[in-house]
Amino acid sequence: MDQLTHEQIIAVDKALWDIGIKFLDIRIEMTDHVATAIEGMDRSFEMNLKKYIFENKKELKKNYSQFRVNASIKAVKFLFSNIISLRFLAILISVYALVFGEYKHEGFEEASSWVFTVLFMFLPLTFMYIGYINFTQSTKLFSTAERLFPTISGVAYLMVIPLKSIVDKMEISDFIKLFYYAFVISFFIITGFTYRLLTKFYKSRYQVI
Repeated sequence: MDQLTHEQIIAVDKALWDIGIKFLDIRIEMTDHVATAIEGMDRSFEMNLKKYIFENKKELKKNYSQFRVNASIKAVKFLFSNIISLRFLAILISVYALVFGEYKHEGFEEASSWVFTVLFMFLPLTFMYIGYINFTQSTKLFSTAERLFPTISGVAYLMVIPLKSIVDKMEISDFIKLFYYAFVISFFIITGFTYRLLTKFYKSRYQVI
């Protein structure tokens, strides 16, 4: 069988999508693998593709699951590298200055309430944005970028709800509590920044508009 045409490559991509391979970068990698295997087969393209997907569906989905795990690990590593960067330090100092300014002007209770309001506005907006992206660009999602938010969401919830309640009740100075609040807000900001960097990188790498 001759080298696959552009239309046939698209058909392979769709076949992978149909069995649940949702992330674009993973589909591209798998499409190359499937195309190479099909090119060495006899019969028509349609029959070869159907046969290959049927015989290798379980293995393809297993590989996809492993890709997703690896994507989560990469996302966390990239986020951590940003957290220990000078960029994050600058964000943290700026946010702390804002929180401290509110504290000096209105007192601790008002500063704590302000932080709580910011976080509870940010979280729903974040998840609404994720839902919007997943709905409007479902065929153009990138594994590492999209796995970042599900991986971090549990950590973020713990930081905002249970831990904040614990910190508020602890017998420690207001300055330490304010630093914790500033860190949580900065964590969300750097997470969004990391998502943006990853998305931009993959769009450039795979030439996606």
